[in-house]
Amino acid sequence: MRTAVIGAGPAGLTCVKQALADGHDVVCYEKHPDLGGIWNPASGGAYAGVRMQSSRMSMPFSDHPPGFDADFPTQAEVHTYLRSYATAFGLLDAVRFGHEVVRVAEDGGRWAVTTRQGAAGTEETEHVDAVLVANGELWRPRLPASGVPPAGTGVRVLTAPEYRGGAEFAGQRVLVVGGGVSGADIAADLAPHAARVDWSVRRRALFLPRSIAGVHNDALFSYAGRVAVEDVPYARYLDWLAEWMPGYMRMYRATGLLPEDGFHGAVHVNDKIVPAVHDGGVHPVAAFTRFTAEGRAVLADGTGDRYDSVVLCLGYEPPDYSFIEGLRRQDLYEHHFWRHDPTLAVVNTPVDTEAFGTACPYFEAVAGWVLSVLGGRATLPGPAERAAWCARHMSDLDDRRYLDCWLETLRLGLLSGALPDPAVDFRAYWTLVSSQVDPANLRPGRARPVPAAHDDRLDLDGIRHRVLAALPAATRERLLARGEIDAADLAAAARVPAGRELEPWLPYRQRAAHSVGPARGRAA
Repeated sequence: MRTAVIGAGPAGLTCVKQALADGHDVVCYEKHPDLGGIWNPASGGAYAGVRMQSSRMSMPFSDHPPGFDADFPTQAEVHTYLRSYATAFGLLDAVRFGHEVVRVAEDGGRWAVTTRQGAAGTEETEHVDAVLVANGELWRPRLPASGVPPAGTGVRVLTAPEYRGGAEFAGQRVLVVGGGVSGADIAADLAPHAARVDWSVRRRALFLPRSIAGVHNDALFSYAGRVAVEDVPYARYLDWLAEWMPGYMRMYRATGLLPEDGFHGAVHVNDKIVPAVHDGGVHPVAAFTRFTAEGRAVLADGTGDRYDSVVLCLGYEPPDYSFIEGLRRQDLYEHHFWRHDPTLAVVNTPVDTEAFGTACPYFEAVAGWVLSVLGGRATLPGPAERAAWCARHMSDLDDRRYLDCWLETLRLGLLSGALPDPAVDFRAYWTLVSSQVDPANLRPGRARPVPAAHDDRLDLDGIRHRVLAALPAATRERLLARGEIDAADLAAAARVPAGRELEPWLPYRQRAAHSVGPARGRAA
């Protein structure tokens, strides 16, 4: 099968590797002169000083350990890692750098892919059997609905990717708009340089440092522990944080920014913003609403001020798929497959989410599922069911939810058949999900126990039995006969109350008010 991959960032590179391993004839188009996507320092896709929020323990591909020593790598270190991955697996021969895809269209049962390259803008069209779109989702910064001040007001307005460090803001009054990770990163980075930094925050979020009492943030709990902690009252969870980080939590409460009602999954990772606010280097202010014609920033509480510079950290517009004829985001089954023809698939993070834990294993899992479908190892529901799923789940893409990419990696791995089937190999399945995130464990036959730091505070036995309860009774009996579970497991699963069963892909809470899952059933 001739397969085109669009983009040579982390998602595109794993698409190329897995497609080649499946015997596909692969071409990858990358519009920049180098690979890496936003992790390519020359791409302009990320702000100065950005670091991976996932640790070296959890961020790499499953079959390529990191070569850097940093616990949380910089943009340059991630770029070097991705290049070593591409080199180690011979991916570069499939990549055409400097080729921007400008049109994808159905043509006689195949896909016509048109690219533009060179200073002259020469265009070429090639026909392929499948198209995997991995062009990334963090390229188009969102601007205020009210627009930006007109030229001549003397106010410099820039977006997060344009931020190149705090030194150029020395002595300035700066407003940073946006309460997410990029806004927190940039506001804290500006504090030692600017005369004053105001940080416009719409709602309070749970900011935790990369390491907590010597433990990486992503090593606190196992996969199953990430679900089990949802049964822990949020106030008790805050007490745990105070036990592990007493000084940090005292500062956090003193700032007034600690959300007292929330849930454990919605975490922003940042080491510096809480100390910066506590020490007076950053001043939280009300949500930004608009600029006046004179360049004054107006806030939701009716206050406002004029700033020398304003840094907009308002997130990103959805990826631009306008070059794909006929594609609507609302028609992406399970956020990845074009429902009309699954030989067109998108290997990007879903557009209606605020994802955390996004790293190489997640993209590896998405690509693995897509390629397992293309290769006939996994199947999708029929056209009518795909259309019904899209009608239910894709009608309001502005209704944003949290996406736990670690748990999504499990779900997608189960869908593709890459991970142990709990109905057959429950012992290996449970070893994987009851361990901390370790990409090497995702390799077939590699599951080994890797205890998480604080799973002992959780009811993991309860999670185990709820998963077993979701399997048919006859399946549980077969697992017992094969020694995959014991009699105590069988009896405990039978006692799980109706409605408390837990599907093996570990559904998790995605909104503060109620629990929902990204899927409804095995292939939803």
